[in-house]
Amino acid sequence: MHEGLHQRPRKAVRPGRRQRLAAYWASALLLASGGLWLVAHYLLALPEFAARHPLEPWAMRLHGGATLFGLAVFGSLWGDHVLPAWKQGRHRSHGGALALFWLVLILTGYGLYYLSDEGARALASISHITLGTILPVGLAMHVSLARRLRQAHTG
Repeated sequence: MHEGLHQRPRKAVRPGRRQRLAAYWASALLLASGGLWLVAHYLLALPEFAARHPLEPWAMRLHGGATLFGLAVFGSLWGDHVLPAWKQGRHRSHGGALALFWLVLILTGYGLYYLSDEGARALASISHITLGTILPVGLAMHVSLARRLRQAHTG
């Protein structure tokens, strides 16, 4: 039979402008606050008789607040963008990888608070730092690939 004869037109699953901006802001805030913590923890000299740099708790507070915003944005994208795109078979490789990155970041961040085993906590920490550092690259690649594919289909 003719393949395209009885197919419904695919509904666009591109997030709206506000949702895209929220995703970019959430990612930027999470990267900046996490980066601030990394700098305070690993690069800044400790004040005399201090167990940690005074900037560390403030960076974690900022990161925690950004996390709440990021989770809300991710939740809105999950229902409006991720699931519909997955059902349509669109951008599964890079979109799926990006969603997996977010899910692992959520789980490892949770683990950093609640894991008591030092080995598991160390694994969660290095995973969280690594994925959090490369997530913006993954987001940029996903947006760029989706734009190119969209332009190729329309133009």
